[in-house]
Amino acid sequence: MTDFDDLDLRILDLVQEDAEMPGEAIASQVGLSASAVQRRMSRLKRDGVIERVVALVEPRSLGRTVTVLVEVEIDNERRHALEAFQRWVVEVPEVQSCWYVTGDTDYVLLVCTRDLDGYNAFIERLMTEQPVVRKYKSLIALKTVKRGLKVATDVA
Repeated sequence: MTDFDDLDLRILDLVQEDAEMPGEAIASQVGLSASAVQRRMSRLKRDGVIERVVALVEPRSLGRTVTVLVEVEIDNERRHALEAFQRWVVEVPEVQSCWYVTGDTDYVLLVCTRDLDGYNAFIERLMTEQPVVRKYKSLIALKTVKRGLKVATDVA
């Protein structure tokens, strides 16, 4: 873990809200020069604190109207089976996120498709291409209340 001072945390809080915020605007809000902010941002990226900068796209704008949380149970929890499943999930475009979890299920997937037919096609591929899947449970999102990836910095 990297040691952060209050300025680092304030910078991280600001760029998580708007990654396109100009360095000068960040600098004025945290009380540093733009060059000092740039040096800190470079260090945060180099240290892997900022993994990458991406755009948050509204799925419906691209016709992706169905969002589903999928709980997946693996039949065989041997290392090679888990690794093969994980490699498959990384390559499937409908899967936005995947977590290996504790409890009655092994994985939770966040899946986004155009419609229910697209989701059914995804499930057919899952069950055909991944014979280690014992069962799955679909939780279809009716309404998105909050969407994002912001990590709390505990900046007041």
